[in-house]
Amino acid sequence: MFVKMAPLRLFGLLLLVSLAKAGWQTDLELIVDRMTEAALDNASYEDLERLLSLLKPDGSFSDLKYGQDDSESFRTHGRRQSAFMYHHINGKDLTAEILSCFSFITYDAPPNTDDNWWGHVIGVPSKMWEGVVLAKDLIGKELLTDFLDRYWTNTEAGPVWNLEDNPGSMAGGNLGPRAMLGEVEGLLRGTYFEVHAEVQEALFVDLAERQPYDGNGLRPDGCLHQHNIGGNHNTDLGYLDHTLYNLYNGSYGKELLRFVSMLMSWYTGTDLDFDDATIEGLYAAYLECQQWLFRGHTQEPTTCGRHITDGTSITLYATRGAVQDTGYNLQKLGRHLEEVEAVLHRYDNVLPDPEFALSGNKYFFNSDLIVHQRREYMASVRILSNRTTRPETWPPSQNGDGYFQGDGFMTVLVDGKEYGKPKKEVFLVYDWAKVPGVTNLYTTDIPQYRTGAYWSGHFFNDAKFVGGVSDGQVGVAAMVCRRPYMALRLLKTWFFFGDVIVALGSGISLPPSDGTGESVITTLAQLAFEGTYVIGTKNGGEVTADFGHHEEELPVFLHHRNVGYVFLNSDERLFTSADTRTHGEDNIDIFTAWLDHGSTPEDASHGYVVLPSFDLEQTRLFAANPHVKVLSQSHDLHVVCHESSKTLGAVFVKAGATGASSCGDSGKLSLLVDAPCLALVSVNNESADAAELSVSLADPQQMYDVIRIKVTFDGREAEHTVQMPPVPDQGSSVTVVIIV
Repeated sequence: MFVKMAPLRLFGLLLLVSLAKAGWQTDLELIVDRMTEAALDNASYEDLERLLSLLKPDGSFSDLKYGQDDSESFRTHGRRQSAFMYHHINGKDLTAEILSCFSFITYDAPPNTDDNWWGHVIGVPSKMWEGVVLAKDLIGKELLTDFLDRYWTNTEAGPVWNLEDNPGSMAGGNLGPRAMLGEVEGLLRGTYFEVHAEVQEALFVDLAERQPYDGNGLRPDGCLHQHNIGGNHNTDLGYLDHTLYNLYNGSYGKELLRFVSMLMSWYTGTDLDFDDATIEGLYAAYLECQQWLFRGHTQEPTTCGRHITDGTSITLYATRGAVQDTGYNLQKLGRHLEEVEAVLHRYDNVLPDPEFALSGNKYFFNSDLIVHQRREYMASVRILSNRTTRPETWPPSQNGDGYFQGDGFMTVLVDGKEYGKPKKEVFLVYDWAKVPGVTNLYTTDIPQYRTGAYWSGHFFNDAKFVGGVSDGQVGVAAMVCRRPYMALRLLKTWFFFGDVIVALGSGISLPPSDGTGESVITTLAQLAFEGTYVIGTKNGGEVTADFGHHEEELPVFLHHRNVGYVFLNSDERLFTSADTRTHGEDNIDIFTAWLDHGSTPEDASHGYVVLPSFDLEQTRLFAANPHVKVLSQSHDLHVVCHESSKTLGAVFVKAGATGASSCGDSGKLSLLVDAPCLALVSVNNESADAAELSVSLADPQQMYDVIRIKVTFDGREAEHTVQMPPVPDQGSSVTVVIIV
C-alpha cells in the first residue's frame, strides 16, 4: 500500500503544549507499560535448556552463522534474546546471559550482509524489539543506546524510521512495522514525541483518506491495496494510467493491520491517542474487508500475494496476524466491540454460532473480487480487468507459476481444511494450469513473465467489461477475457445465490492456428483429497472412485468433500484425478476435476452449479430437481433464475432485454436496460395487480452516469432511471425498489 505524505499538522505543536500542562508523565508511563506488556506477549517461549546449550561464552549462539545467511541469524538471535527475557521475568536469573547476548550482537557480531533493504530496517528489528523492550532496565543506557544505533539508526539501508524515507512509494505493509518500530525506538530513547507525531501523520493519510487514483491505502471498497500498483498497460488506448490495483491482504496487509493496531492499543485513552479518523480507518480495513476473507484459520488464497507457492502455511496461518492479533488489539481500543468479537469467534470456529455468523455477499469493485459468506461455507472468485492486476507473480521463484490466478480463481471453503495441513499445503505441489474456476488452454510450461514491468501484457486483461453486482446478500460477477498474447476468448459469469453458485461460460473459442495439441479446460476443483468421490452418470448410475484417473462423458453430478457439482449443459466431458504428490519427504494427496472443451473449441460453453456444504444425498436430490434455471447463455447475455428466492441475475454485455419468463412461482418477469451492466432482480411480494421488485445494478465498465431500465411484470411496465455512483465509487452497486 502506498501513502502520500502530508505536511505535519498544527496538531504537533498544540499537543506539545497540552502535554506540558497535562499529566503527560503518567500517560507516558502507561504507554511504556503497555508496550512492555505487548513485548512479553510476543516474546519467544523457546526452551531454556536448549538455549543455554547453544549459548557461547561470548554471547553468540553456536548454531548461527552471523553474516553468512543474510538476516536469518540476526533475526534468530533477536528472538532468543526475547526468550531469555521471558524466562528471566518468570523467575530464572539470566542477567549475565542477557548482557552477553546484547553485548555480542551490538559490538562483536559481523555486519549483516543481507542485500535486501527489508532485512535491515524491518526483518531484523521486527524480531529484536521484544527483547530490547523487556531488557531496557537491565542492559543499561549505554548498551541500549549503542544497540539502537546499530539496528535502528545506522543500518546498511538507513534508519528504521525516517520521515524522508516514507513517501508515496512505500507499501503499507512496510510502513506499518516501521511505524511501530520507530515508536519503540522513540519511547526507549525518550524522543517519542517527534516520532509519534510523524507516525500519526503518515497513518492518517494511509488509513483515513480514500483517494481513488493516487496513493494506495484504504480503497473505496474498504480494502487495503498492496504491491503491483502502477501503470495500466492498455493496448487499446496506448497509454499508461495509474488506476491499477491489487488486493493483497494476506501478507503485507496483515502486517499493517497487526503492527498498527498494536501501536494504537498502547496510546488509546491517553493524550497521545491517535485521532478518530485514523482509528476508524483501521477498523474499516478490518471490518469492511478483512473479515470477508477467511473461514476458520484459512485465508482466501488469491489475497496471499506472491507467498502462496510457499505452500507451507500461507493460507492457514496468514489469518493469525490479520484476523486474530489485530482483533485482540482492536478490542483494547474499545470500539466496535460486538463486530470484532464476532470476527474473532469466526476465526476460532469454522462453523460459527448463528449469532456470530457472517452472511452476505460483497463485491470489491476496486479489487475485482467477489466474496459470498454463509454460516456453512464461504466462496469467492477473483477476476481481472484492465483496471486491476492479477495476484502477485514474481518469476522465477515467488509464485512464478501464478499466470492464471486472476482469471476466475474460485475458492470454496466448508471445513477450512481444503488446502491441506500446516506446512503441507497443496500449493507446494499444485498444477498451476488447473486453477479452480478458470478456463484456459492447458500447458505444462506456465509462462514466466515480469510482473514488475508494465510493458508486459501478460500481466493484464484488456477487457473493460469485468465487474460484479451485489445487493448485500446475493451477487453476480462477470469477466470478458481479453488477455494480450492469448488467442482464447470467452465470457465467464458466476451467480451467487443463497445456497448455490451457478458458473457459466460462453463463446469459448480458440482458432486452430493457435492450438497446441493440449485441451482448453475449465477446472472445477484442485484441493486436498479426502477418501473417495462420487460421479452421477447419464444412465442413472453412480461411480465411486478413489485414487487414480477417471473420465466420464455426460456426467450428471460430482461430489467430493461436502461440495457437489451439478452439470447443466448435458454435453460435458469430465476428467477427475486423485493422486499423491511428493514435496521433499512429504506426501500430499490432491483431488482435481476439470471439463475438457477440446483443443480448438469454437463457441463452446460450460454450465454447472456448485453446491457448497451439500452432502451426497442432497447433491443427488438437487441434480434430479434443480431449483436454478439458465434462461440465456449467449455471447452477450447470461441470465439465471434462482427459483426458490424468485431472484433473477443478468449479465448484459450490451444493452438489451432478458426476455419474459417466470422465476419460481412468480409472474412473468423481464428486464430491459439501455447500457451494458450487471443486474439482480428479486420479487419481494406480488398481488393480482401490483408487485414490489428490488433491482440492483452495477456498471462493470465504470463509465456510465445513469442506466435506464424498464421492468415488465405480468404485462405491466415500469421505467426507472438509475443514477450510478460517481468516482471514486464507480463499479459499486445501486439498489432501487420498483412497484409495477
